[in-house]
Amino acid sequence: MSPLHLFTTGKGAGQRRSHTPAIAGAQFPVQATSPPLPHYPFQPLPPARPLPYRFDLSRLLSAADVKAIESAGVMVFHTVGDTGDYRDAGPQDFVAAMMTQDSQNSPNGKEPAFYYHLGDVVYFAGDIDKYADNFYETYKDYPGFIVSIPGNHDCQPDDPTDGPVDPNKVPLDGWVQNFMSTNPAQLGSLKTGSNRTQMDLPYVYWTLTTPFATIIGLFSNVGETEGEIHPDQIAWFKGELKAADPKLALIVTVHHPPFSGDTEHSGSSAVDQVLSESFKAAKRYPNLILSGHVHNYQRFTNVVQGPQGSLQIPCIVAGAGGYTKLSPLQQINGANPKAPLALPNGLTLDQYDQKNFGFLRLEVRQNQIAGTYFSAPYVAGGTPTAKVVDSFVIDLVKHTVKTVPAGGTGGTAPARLKTRTAPRRAKRR
Repeated sequence: MSPLHLFTTGKGAGQRRSHTPAIAGAQFPVQATSPPLPHYPFQPLPPARPLPYRFDLSRLLSAADVKAIESAGVMVFHTVGDTGDYRDAGPQDFVAAMMTQDSQNSPNGKEPAFYYHLGDVVYFAGDIDKYADNFYETYKDYPGFIVSIPGNHDCQPDDPTDGPVDPNKVPLDGWVQNFMSTNPAQLGSLKTGSNRTQMDLPYVYWTLTTPFATIIGLFSNVGETEGEIHPDQIAWFKGELKAADPKLALIVTVHHPPFSGDTEHSGSSAVDQVLSESFKAAKRYPNLILSGHVHNYQRFTNVVQGPQGSLQIPCIVAGAGGYTKLSPLQQINGANPKAPLALPNGLTLDQYDQKNFGFLRLEVRQNQIAGTYFSAPYVAGGTPTAKVVDSFVIDLVKHTVKTVPAGGTGGTAPARLKTRTAPRRAKRR
């Protein structure tokens, strides 16, 4: 053991910090324990629009497609966050190609109806001028529509270290222009080969209603460590929880995860508190919580006491959508944690992937949600094979979640998914 306090804590005089020391024993932190690093203050939200900020699937898809989903008895969608890193387009194009291939290989009736982006669409400040190359060009071959919640980088002010500061920039301007457009027929990019039009979502926090699930999306603002959700949004959230159809699956999305074992961000205790208190007040608990922010994949099960007994709520981090730097987990006694890992207060780390880029495929039925997480090691110009890293089933009647062993039937996607080489950028016209 080093005699220097620095080596075991990473702390020096005052607020100085040098590193994150290794954990001794099974003390695996899932929420930040030290004060948040200095960062941007809470960013103002766009002007309010007409409530209740709901968007039905019938506004996204044709009546024939909605009917086909209802007839098939299953709604499939992709989800992942943290994509548009303009410094290196390769990883984000790579994940887009994997999702495109999964869509094309899906059997009839089980094609993904949409892609739900978990925030941080464009780094580092959600700039309007980067959407062409880092969103529209990236997904020019992806066949589905893309909806989103904003992440902290989507509302971040310009940072002088990233380049010239735009004095006219306002928070969320790129996200609002491309996801809150008043004209969904407006072409998103005129300088790439993409034919994707803009999206007309109702607000930065909003509810997607579908035949099989209600998906409530929150906006947790600009913090790098902690999310921040103000009383007006919390009041809206409680109302949406109460209004959600009790016969359908309930999914909550928020960019900052309530739990994460990574070494950079960790989970947000502030978001966890908002979620927990809102569920209790509304007497309605979700079947699944989805987040991004941390650049890896983690699946936790949180056991809570609801009005009618014990509930198992999966809390998933899916943030390996293309940001160049992946986030490692804390180590225990110098080694990677072994999943499943039981943690205090009814929490379990069920599975994770800290080494590869990937995406989550969800299949929602009347009585269950089946999830499959695919990933592959990134090789520039290569043709790797995406593998199933995690497969699970959520029982909507019993409020339980079960890990499906390799080769099981947790989802309908194939166990291996051959991907194409990530497409090259089209030259600007």
